[in-house]
Amino acid sequence: MQQTKIYEEMQRETLEGRELEASVLFRGAQKLRHCARKWEENHTTEFDDNLTDTLQYNQRLWSFLQVELSNPANPLPETLRLNLLRLSKFIDKRIFTLFAGGGTVEDLLSIARVNERIGEALQVATVPSHPAQEEAAISSTGFLDISG
Repeated sequence: MQQTKIYEEMQRETLEGRELEASVLFRGAQKLRHCARKWEENHTTEFDDNLTDTLQYNQRLWSFLQVELSNPANPLPETLRLNLLRLSKFIDKRIFTLFAGGGTVEDLLSIARVNERIGEALQVATVPSHPAQEEAAISSTGFLDISG
């Protein structure tokens, strides 16, 4: 376990910008998928603690993204920023439903898929340097397709 923490620290120090954002999104998806695999154990204290930690991690992640996307100085095209902010409402609703004891394993998987698609788009978008190319790269990944 300690080795994992050391690796994560080193990774944080070497990643920057979009790569770091993608990494954080993938980590959130990984935590969500772990909870989804353990969903049948949802009456144990260990599961409840893990689910709470996972939901808090993803809520902080999406709160940070919302702040970044709301900043007028954000270099992403306005339409893309607005679409991502709308998507963040979907994520918030799912997270709050799960926090309240409602929701399903599909809610966890939906959030995980969104995180993964946006993470993939961010990885693709690290190559282009022009905003129009960046929007095309993000749009071409189909990250809004969360159906699986």
